[in-house]
Amino acid sequence: MLKKASLATIIYYDILGYPLTEFEVWKHLIQPSEAVERVVPTLGEVSASVVVLVAEGRVARFRGFVFLPGKESLVLGRIQAEKRAVKKIRRAARLAHYLAWVPFVRMIGLTGSLSMKQGDQESDWDFFVVLQKGAIWRGRTVLSAVLQLLGKRRHGSHIENRACLNHFVTDGSLQISLQDFFSAHEYRFMYPLIGGDTFRCFELANHWMIDIKPTYRLTELAPLWLHQTHPFVLRARRIGEMCLQASFWEPFLATWQKKKIEANPKTHMLGAFIIVNDEALIFLPRPKGPAIFERFKQLLSAS
Repeated sequence: MLKKASLATIIYYDILGYPLTEFEVWKHLIQPSEAVERVVPTLGEVSASVVVLVAEGRVARFRGFVFLPGKESLVLGRIQAEKRAVKKIRRAARLAHYLAWVPFVRMIGLTGSLSMKQGDQESDWDFFVVLQKGAIWRGRTVLSAVLQLLGKRRHGSHIENRACLNHFVTDGSLQISLQDFFSAHEYRFMYPLIGGDTFRCFELANHWMIDIKPTYRLTELAPLWLHQTHPFVLRARRIGEMCLQASFWEPFLATWQKKKIEANPKTHMLGAFIIVNDEALIFLPRPKGPAIFERFKQLLSAS
């Protein structure tokens, strides 16, 4: 069973163009759906299963990475992409540090290909934003306005090195609603930029990931670019929130934004995943998860 789990993990990330080290196979291990109980293997056990897969020719190894046979080019691609990604993450982190001043913002995390240190030079920054409970509409409005003024909000053909705001939740609803393979992958790789305490609460709220990834653990070491917000910034942010406490703001902005969302053609695209309420705003007109999972099932059954 462990050998199958290791192979499933290598296959899944191979589809994403992401070869793994043996340690990463263990860290991101996928639990087979037919498993009757959750087993938490050691790194040594996973490493031994990978050695067997390599010996059987079902997996190849190159420069310390493992992948499906014939995919050696993925290794060099990952190395080159990581070199590019470091500069982009540093720029995204610098922007997020300034956004800590924005009223109602409690956390900003980096998701998508860049959180895996992948993506191309023209890619944007997928921001996962946590806002104060009861202020999701005010928070989204102010954050979008600030990014627009800074020239850092993605819109139209303006993509490169701009923030894509497609996922908002409140600090009262941190559990992810779509609990599948892709979500477990996406949010296991999420890279917090500000709001370390909220990020810890997020990990605790999404402990369901352990059912898919049995080696799931809470993050122990603070990520390199996680910014600890200065108390002065927190005080300034609270003053801004006090200025926007008038009771009419939230329902007014909710009505206005809901009309805009409803009028957007992307909201009604076939297969789109859209959530719009007072606890979560999620805009995924072309979610990647279903197609990746279908491909994963095909390759796994053929292996």
